[in-house]
Amino acid sequence: MGSSVLEASFDAQQASVHADTRLDALYVLNALSVGGSEHKIVRLVNRLNERGIAAGIAYLNGPDTLESKLHRSVRRWHLERKGKFSFRALNRLVDVVLDVKPRVVFAVNLYPTLYVLGMRMRLADAAPEIAALVNTSEFPAGERWRKLLYERVLRRFDRVIYGCQAQRDLWLDRRSRAWARSSVVYNGVDLKEFNAKVRRIDAGARKRPFVIGNVGRLTPEKNQRVLIDALVSLRREGIDAKLLLVGEGPLRRALTVHARERGVEDAVEITGALADVRPALERMDVFLLPSTHIETFSNAALEAMAMGRPVVLSDIGGAREMIRDGIDGFVVPRSELESRLPTLLRELASDADRCSRLGEAARRRVESSFSFDRMVDRYVELIERVEHGQAG
Repeated sequence: MGSSVLEASFDAQQASVHADTRLDALYVLNALSVGGSEHKIVRLVNRLNERGIAAGIAYLNGPDTLESKLHRSVRRWHLERKGKFSFRALNRLVDVVLDVKPRVVFAVNLYPTLYVLGMRMRLADAAPEIAALVNTSEFPAGERWRKLLYERVLRRFDRVIYGCQAQRDLWLDRRSRAWARSSVVYNGVDLKEFNAKVRRIDAGARKRPFVIGNVGRLTPEKNQRVLIDALVSLRREGIDAKLLLVGEGPLRRALTVHARERGVEDAVEITGALADVRPALERMDVFLLPSTHIETFSNAALEAMAMGRPVVLSDIGGAREMIRDGIDGFVVPRSELESRLPTLLRELASDADRCSRLGEAARRRVESSFSFDRMVDRYVELIERVEHGQAG
């Protein structure tokens, strides 16, 4: 497609909104591709519009896989980013903001903060309030410079929203000025969409395999390899266990090879990415998330909890804010995953009643603290504070 056609398409988008009322909020994302943050924002924007709060989406890159999930009334703009930093995309964002005059612009995760801050600098006093949603907790050892860069960028934002308190502490000193301009909004799960009866099985009469599972990208930081090793230990002890991995990624082949080398290839199922993970979660007896870094406040874990499944999380990000160890699930230090997972899973495989109790507690925990409506309420509060000129 030629540049003139792209420009004409963008101009048509612009023209379609001139007669519309201003936006209350504009969310700027990297892309509308499948991912935890992207799914969350699409659902959030849909729900805000249902509540009468005009919210739109601008995204920098393709693909736009999730565009079909947006309600037809939701305005959206593809900014057509090209290169490492696209001044054309920045100019388009400025044009969108001038047209729809949002009260607040949210940058979703770190890279879009560069464009949102650039927009503010271009518009100066005419710029709306800007807020950043930070999803990243830690950086690999060779990329610590990125944290220093984004710390400087985030200081220029009116508000910074973190996914959990542990993440907020990693980024900020509680004595700093930036602390007062920050807040925590936990992820939330739709309790009607993710709802299943807790499985009750007589362990002595179990006729189906004990299924452990994970939902997530097949990447090094997600650490699914340790689940294959735990499966090997369970099966060596005569437990009819299987592993269900839901996701796609660069390590799919390596994980398949590892399972073959460990002699459990027939007991490992990799589904690839699924549009609806609920049937897979229903098959699991226990959900595990053994990530080694990056994880902040996992949507996948919340969805498993809402489905009444006990969860086992590595002790990173907001794991201890999400669950109470031994009550709603278990939190295992990263350095102890390899040694503790086989024992923990063996105990759960032999105690179906405990699995049921943990699953029931996990569901109650989500109902009381991490529902989707509760998360939406928090964003409504943030938007309304801007509308009424309130700080913080």
